[in-house]
Amino acid sequence: MRSGSLELFTPFTPLCVLALSSCTPAMVSRTTSDVLSSVVLAGSPTGPRPGAAGPSAPAVIETAEDYIGVPYRWGGTSPRTGFDCSGYVRYVYAQQGVQLPRTSREQANAGERVTPRISALRQGDLMLFAERTTISHVAIYAGGGRIIHSSSSGGGVRYDDLATRRGKWFAQHMVAARRLAVDGRSLVQALDLLTRRNMPLDPPDHAPPPQ
Repeated sequence: MRSGSLELFTPFTPLCVLALSSCTPAMVSRTTSDVLSSVVLAGSPTGPRPGAAGPSAPAVIETAEDYIGVPYRWGGTSPRTGFDCSGYVRYVYAQQGVQLPRTSREQANAGERVTPRISALRQGDLMLFAERTTISHVAIYAGGGRIIHSSSSGGGVRYDDLATRRGKWFAQHMVAARRLAVDGRSLVQALDLLTRRNMPLDPPDHAPPPQ
């Protein structure tokens, strides 16, 4: 496990959420290993919205696959111009009727907390990654030990196998996971509750390039 620290902040709810150092609430620092072992992660669901339908995992992955090969573009939110990591995840889930906030740090509050272990994940879950002190990348778990995401180091939307050298980099940097639907019910809160003001866009990832 790599060294470093993740900064957890106390937001307007009683539960912790990953944020930037410009936020005003009190800060509690933990090492990455502390965060992983105690599973103190970003946010908590407020419950499904009344009548909200959740997407099916196969439909999410089928939609995600439609954009394989779309190039990476920092700040990108469209298949016409390219995607960054969170722009891609947001776009895919929007096609399933689920509205997510813009950045990976905001998306780390959506839905239901999942233990950040590959064995605990279900198809369609979000995987959140941190290279330094804050979450900076997001991918969709596709099942079978694979993720699908828009990766700067991979050139765009692609699958990555978590058993490869490149995939292990992502597995080692995973710090949180979120489930957006259970039994056909959306677990995503209202968009205004998830959105943070002036949140910087996600930076490029620095995973090893594909072999």
